[in-house]
Amino acid sequence: MKHFFHKSKETNEVFVLLHGTGGRETDLLPVAGRIDPALSVLGIRGDVGENGQYRYFKRQPDGSMDEESLKEKTKPLLDFLFEAAITHQFEQKEIHLIGYSNGANMAVSLLLHKPEFFRSAMLLHPSHPLKSFDTAELNDLDIFITAGAKDQLVLPGEAVQLKKHLRHLGARVSLHMTDYGHELRNSEFTQAAKWWSENIKTV
Repeated sequence: MKHFFHKSKETNEVFVLLHGTGGRETDLLPVAGRIDPALSVLGIRGDVGENGQYRYFKRQPDGSMDEESLKEKTKPLLDFLFEAAITHQFEQKEIHLIGYSNGANMAVSLLLHKPEFFRSAMLLHPSHPLKSFDTAELNDLDIFITAGAKDQLVLPGEAVQLKKHLRHLGARVSLHMTDYGHELRNSEFTQAAKWWSENIKTV
């Protein structure tokens, strides 16, 4: 998979960045820098093409989520993360996911399929994928979700339902709602940094 890796000299913990539709592996690098510049960063480019844009899984012809494609593409990404951990010398539970939109939905699938591999996740404007997936144990996971009250691509109720779903599976979940749409806003990064400082950061 197309990716980049920046190794930290301060900690073995790592942010894994999953961009939105049409993005690149470096898109969320400024976000990671705002949250905690001490961590290593692994940015991964989606390998599904859609009209010249990169995604992590396919959409249905009507634009709705293709959950079969999401599940199908989850395993090779997990395999890649396992290999990357060996190559770049980081461990399970040292991975913190940051995903936006399509990348946030893939992050949800990663968490549900392999929760023991991750320590936390920041899900920026996710939908509520894999609603019927009710077997994962997320007891050690901290999750921060953002959504836009005026989002016309992903209804804000999706984030609310996702929060309930993840809490039902044992995760500690916080939700920040903006007054805007699907675009990322500065207030989201401010709140994410605050959440990180209060719940995750140890140094």
